[in-house]
Amino acid sequence: MTTESLSFGNSLLVTVIGMLIVFFGLTVLIFLIKLLVMLTGDLGKQKKKAPPAPAVPARPVPAPVAEEEETAEEEDSDELIAVITAALACMMDSSSGFVVRHVRRIQRTPVFSMEGREDQMYSHF
Repeated sequence: MTTESLSFGNSLLVTVIGMLIVFFGLTVLIFLIKLLVMLTGDLGKQKKKAPPAPAVPARPVPAPVAEEEETAEEEDSDELIAVITAALACMMDSSSGFVVRHVRRIQRTPVFSMEGREDQMYSHF
């Protein structure tokens, strides 16, 4: 088996030809992708529509209660549910018509658990 060594000029020529082939291939791929985007148009895009205002159910008239604390707590709970529903509707930006019926507070958790939840929630932005 005989091995020929390439001169510096020949090895430089092989390198330049290899680089030209790679850049030509990348240019062809770029044009093919642009062509596919033009052909498909807006098939994958959903048209942005203004999200409808979240339907907040009419608040029933509470029966007279002797204790003020229970009435205030119910009003706070209803307001909290309305605010959470509105915030979710804005964040989801969809017209699915979901309704938040119940809000439950999470028990006190260790700091590392709260940090893990925040990392999970904010990882989708």
